[in-house]
Amino acid sequence: MLPPEPGPADHLRAYVDRATASARDPAGDPAATRVRVAMAGESPERFRDRLVLERAAWLARETGRPLRDIAAECGFRGYDVFVRAFRRELGASPSQWRADPTMWEVDAPGEVHFHPPDGIRLPARTSHDDTPSVSAAYVTAYSADPTVVPLDDV
Repeated sequence: MLPPEPGPADHLRAYVDRATASARDPAGDPAATRVRVAMAGESPERFRDRLVLERAAWLARETGRPLRDIAAECGFRGYDVFVRAFRRELGASPSQWRADPTMWEVDAPGEVHFHPPDGIRLPARTSHDDTPSVSAAYVTAYSADPTVVPLDDV
């Protein structure tokens, strides 16, 4: 049996891992540096786990898919782990929350949040910033198709 294709949660983990790994290289990836700066105030693990939970909450609100499937797709080790994390961050179990959903974003010091359907939203750059655009960084990090280009380049 073939290993499963990497999903959005795997791509998000890889992106955060790339950002944290670039911290050891001062001349590293500028897009990763931008994510690392946006992560200020959170550990890389907390940042990644929070974004994955935000994605799970969005899926719970916007789709009718079973919550167990959402938990598995988002990479939670088990449904019980998903329920505990959900209750801790959003104040209700996933099924209770789904019945009366509120905002799926979890408070974060850097104001970086999951952006549907499978991205992240970083704070705006200042005009003097010469790092690549978020769309260029996203395409570089996630696109398996070499014909996909950032919107900036169109």
